[in-house]
Amino acid sequence: MVATRSSSRTPETPPPPPPRSPTLSTTPSSAGVAMTAMLSATGETTIPTSTGTIRVRPYRTPSSTKADKFKAVLSFEPRHSSFDRENKRSQTDEFRGFFTLFWICLALLFVRTSLDSWDAHRTLLSLNFGYLITRDVAVLAFADLVMVASMLLAVPFVKCLQHRYFSYYWTGVAIQHAFQAAYLGVAIWWGWARQWYWVQSGFLVLHCLASLMKIHSYMAHNGLLSTVYFRLQDEKRTLDQYVDSLPGGYDAVIAEAAARQVELEEQEAAAGTTSGGATPLGTPGVNTPASIDDALASASASALSGAASSTVPPAIALSHVHDGDLRKRATAGSKRRALHPATDALPAPAKGLPLGTSLEPSHHTTPHRPRPVSQLAWSADDRVALLARNVDQMDDELRSNGPRGLAWPENVTYRHFFEFMFFPTLVYQLEYPRTNSIRPLYVLEKILATFGTFSLIYLITEHYIMPYTPKPGHSLLHTFVQLALPMIVNYLLIFYIIFECVCAGFAELSYFADREFYQDWWNSTSWDEFSRKWNKPVHTFLLRHVYASTMSGLRFSRTTAMMATFLLSALCHELVMAVVTKKIRPYLFLMQMIQLPMIAVGRLPIVRRNKTIGNIVFWIGLMMGFPLLAICYLVF
Repeated sequence: MVATRSSSRTPETPPPPPPRSPTLSTTPSSAGVAMTAMLSATGETTIPTSTGTIRVRPYRTPSSTKADKFKAVLSFEPRHSSFDRENKRSQTDEFRGFFTLFWICLALLFVRTSLDSWDAHRTLLSLNFGYLITRDVAVLAFADLVMVASMLLAVPFVKCLQHRYFSYYWTGVAIQHAFQAAYLGVAIWWGWARQWYWVQSGFLVLHCLASLMKIHSYMAHNGLLSTVYFRLQDEKRTLDQYVDSLPGGYDAVIAEAAARQVELEEQEAAAGTTSGGATPLGTPGVNTPASIDDALASASASALSGAASSTVPPAIALSHVHDGDLRKRATAGSKRRALHPATDALPAPAKGLPLGTSLEPSHHTTPHRPRPVSQLAWSADDRVALLARNVDQMDDELRSNGPRGLAWPENVTYRHFFEFMFFPTLVYQLEYPRTNSIRPLYVLEKILATFGTFSLIYLITEHYIMPYTPKPGHSLLHTFVQLALPMIVNYLLIFYIIFECVCAGFAELSYFADREFYQDWWNSTSWDEFSRKWNKPVHTFLLRHVYASTMSGLRFSRTTAMMATFLLSALCHELVMAVVTKKIRPYLFLMQMIQLPMIAVGRLPIVRRNKTIGNIVFWIGLMMGFPLLAICYLVF
């Protein structure tokens, strides 16, 4: 076990028990929160938190002879994007100079192209593309404003759930999906009716899809919490009615439970004194399953809920649980139970209770401390104890993971939803890690970077893409070669302006602390690795609301759930292309689905061993894709 502290919350969890494996603990602080995690005795352990990653590397000093004489080096890495100047890892990377060189080369390209344009047309930049993208701009801005304002309809939907006008399953689900279908349909129809250029129609439908994911996550998560809330109220009523029906009523039952708790705790204290090494009374035990099968089930449930990992599918997250570790945990659990008659007397909550905030992505949250065990849970009456434990469990599922400690339905307000609208995330939860202030210079930097990057995108599109767009009768090979380089450069610039400028800027303005919007996708050796790393907000949404949801709700296998997720993603990409090109041609859909066998090839041992080859294949495929799509949609 290892105890670490984060400065975002007050102390909550007591110190861990005396360990049987290497441990590390910190001094209690009034500005910290205690966290526990399994610590490897041989390798580095990573502990994800809401604001970064703690790395623990244990080592034994030369003078140490006993197995428990371990020391450890702790390092903390904030969750910054790779190109953020606040990212210390990027600032010390050996290749950071190439990033600087990339922008210098683009600046020289801008100057050179502007001079050539001046010599030829007496204008620094051609304005043909500018006239196209500014056409009907006032109508586009108004339509976008109406679309954003329509997102607020999600709040009265949740308020109806709160007042139990209808239940989420299945009336609420039907209303939710009907609203989402109408929301997307109106955006598509409006762009078609206005006969906009591809930039205007593409922007509107892409913004609509992003807003739709936010709406879906907000409605679905609050709908889930509403089922927990009303199940909790029903369980409380059942408990109160049953307690009142017993001889002596509530007072007699609570007195009996308190006396039994004292008796069991005295037995536990005596057992601890006899053994000489028992866990101190009141110290929470490790969440150790009672057997290997229980541990596998626990790990499966954690992976299914999306809490095991935010960057890998649950199937991959589950593969990191080793049988040896499970056997050690099961053995340790059986020893602890022999010394904990008090806590062992508490029944486990009933199976099948609805889950709530425990399903929120673990890298976005700081888990809250479970509420103290209800006094009634110590009752000798099995039904009273079980109902009390069920109430405790569901009460925890309604509480936010963070310092504010919100409990549903306290979050069901327009102000709370308005905040969520501005957060650069697509997955809703009750609470997010926040910063304490806004840095004006940082915001100014992102504004200038946005305009500067857009200028480069405009120049490349105007002078190096539009003149070479394929037309019937042109040499397709010549067109492909002409478009490959400017299109991949434009792709890199669009990626930068979206994630490093717009998302980071909104994160700063909204006090949103988690800035990891992407990972090192440029080092990808397979397409599934690329899909996980290049767009973390969308990946987290698909992982939680499609992949995990189809496994838990529709009982899909991991393979079937992966296929369903990939199919939905491919259909959404094809929808965008249909709106932009105003024709239905499944070229992008087919290219997306071709990635499935390519993913299987990328998992072959020979490819895994040769990461350079895998990275070359990835980049060649990415560079070929854009000009091929342009040729297919514009010519055929």
